[in-house]
Amino acid sequence: MKTYTHLVFDIDGTLLNTEMAVLHSLQWALKRQGIELPLDQLRFALGIPGTDALKRFPLAHPDQVLREWDAKYTEFLDEITVFEGIPELLKTLRDHGVALGVITSKTQIELAQDFGVLGLAEYFSVIVTADDTVQHKPDAEPMRHYLMRSGASAAETIYIGDADYDLQCALRAGCDCALAQWGRTDKPNTTPTWILKQVEDVWQLVGMTPDPSHR
Repeated sequence: MKTYTHLVFDIDGTLLNTEMAVLHSLQWALKRQGIELPLDQLRFALGIPGTDALKRFPLAHPDQVLREWDAKYTEFLDEITVFEGIPELLKTLRDHGVALGVITSKTQIELAQDFGVLGLAEYFSVIVTADDTVQHKPDAEPMRHYLMRSGASAAETIYIGDADYDLQCALRAGCDCALAQWGRTDKPNTTPTWILKQVEDVWQLVGMTPDPSHR
């Protein structure tokens, strides 16, 4: 199996389980606009920028709805958890010299609300947010921005995410991609380079054996 020196992660659904917080706050924001939908019909919003999600609805003032959605999201922070095994994985990878990065559709403010509070940011040398690029996932620009800032080549870099937008972003930039299935099992339309069924599977991307104490 090919190995990599740069592992880049998505956040929602990959490092953090934010599903219920995202869906409940979106449901609330839409209800204020007279749009009432069950959570299952809002799942498309997972893994894509909030602005893109709101384009699906006939909203007179989408920017205002986005602000209300973001504000409500902070009330559901207690529903957000780090996936089991992720902190140990990140620490060990970093300590063994593997370069770690993040590409997220979150803005810097949104990133601070959950990711920053949960203490994971310290493990990453490069974090690319929605504020850093003009185009966002699934466009290649976020990954190209990561490659530019990190000095990495596309050949040594892999992007790990749970959604089509993540996979497409990597492939369009000439990078490999891995589908993280420990948070959700939806089948993507895009074919990933690798499929990771559990957090421990990440070790094989760097040619390491998982530490039994991390299971």
